[in-house]
Amino acid sequence: MKKQSNNRENYFDLVTKSPERILSITFFLLCVLGSLFLFLPVSGNLSFLDSLFTSVSAVCVTGLSVIDISCELTPVGQFILLILIQVGGLGIMSISSIIFIMLGKRMSLRYEKNARRIFDAESRAEVKESLFLIFKYTFFLELLGAVLLSIGFGISEHNIFAGLKLGIFSAISAFCNAGFVLNSHNLVAYNDNPIILYTISFLIILGGISPAICITFPKLFKGEKLAPLALIVFCTTALLLIIGALVFLIAEYNGVLEGMSWWEKFNNSWFQSATLRTAGFNSVDLAHISGITYLMFIIFMIIGGSPGGTAGGIKTVVFSVIIITCYNTLFGKSNMIRNRAIKLEAVQKSITLTVIYLLVFLISSCMLITTQQVVNSSLIFEAASALGTVGLTIGATPQLDEVGKMIIILTMYIGRVMPATIVYYVDSKIIETRLSYPDAKLSLT
Repeated sequence: MKKQSNNRENYFDLVTKSPERILSITFFLLCVLGSLFLFLPVSGNLSFLDSLFTSVSAVCVTGLSVIDISCELTPVGQFILLILIQVGGLGIMSISSIIFIMLGKRMSLRYEKNARRIFDAESRAEVKESLFLIFKYTFFLELLGAVLLSIGFGISEHNIFAGLKLGIFSAISAFCNAGFVLNSHNLVAYNDNPIILYTISFLIILGGISPAICITFPKLFKGEKLAPLALIVFCTTALLLIIGALVFLIAEYNGVLEGMSWWEKFNNSWFQSATLRTAGFNSVDLAHISGITYLMFIIFMIIGGSPGGTAGGIKTVVFSVIIITCYNTLFGKSNMIRNRAIKLEAVQKSITLTVIYLLVFLISSCMLITTQQVVNSSLIFEAASALGTVGLTIGATPQLDEVGKMIIILTMYIGRVMPATIVYYVDSKIIETRLSYPDAKLSLT
């Protein structure tokens, strides 16, 4: 008995020893558990592979789907899908830690240390404060979004009950940046409804930014200085939103936006800019976008959302650190932001994450191109969308065979756990030393 108890403790230690293992193993288990629930007859009549694909897409808050969830999932299946989206959006550590607190259980010292690292807290009390902040922030915004969306969908559907169902599901899906909608054509049928477009777009934006950053937003109106992290997140997010909306409006003015009024074109351009980096919603047919829009989508999906939020990608802060470093290097300036130095360690981690991310994107794209009889440009777009946990598609997903589905499943999973896993792994390997070594003489030209 004692040996069995020690074995159980060893297995538990194996999982909780480091944050990177907690993230990868628990997300994997949740994906498998979700697929088993979706495979049940009460959820629908899905094959196990389609159940697994849908579960991974929900847990990784991606939104890619090989089925029509509005038709092929029963109400029970849709509810299970919504739970998977919510848990995936909140994160495993948030869910497990809040259970510890609610049950009055004491976290192990190792688990508590990992929680402090993940939530950037100095003490157990700060971990609790961060957790409750995340949950209050999440559920308040989802509730507010559900009310507004229920009104918007109710007006379009002329049915208050249909509006309520669509509103609740879409609010959670939008805040978690999942992109699932209980409609066969996503939000194309509602592209003339500004209540729906703007509510979902702001839920996506707020979900893609961490709660800890969002609560500092009032400081902007008070004229107070923001911390460097908050400043980078707000400025980069705002800049990408504006650039995305303008490029989409100009490139698609006589393209996929043709036939709309100027106001509707502006609304849909803003909406697609808000959703293209993090969520899989679309209010226009993306299968016919121009080459410029296609390229912008790929770049923005790789950038993704912000640290601590529900979005994927390399993250806005990593992108900004690289851009700021390039700018300061070109103009011979110290690598600083608002009189604060950007540590070499941050630059190294940013470059490492970006290179590995692009390498995985390249491998995934090559695997899809090699195995699938689909247009190459569509497959590359699909790989970027899956890895960035975005969920946008230009038509390749329904055409994937079993091999293609498995490649996308693996890509979605890697895209969800890889960025945080790499950062935690690198942190654990950093060894401070006072030893100095001679500089290596390297020629770069």
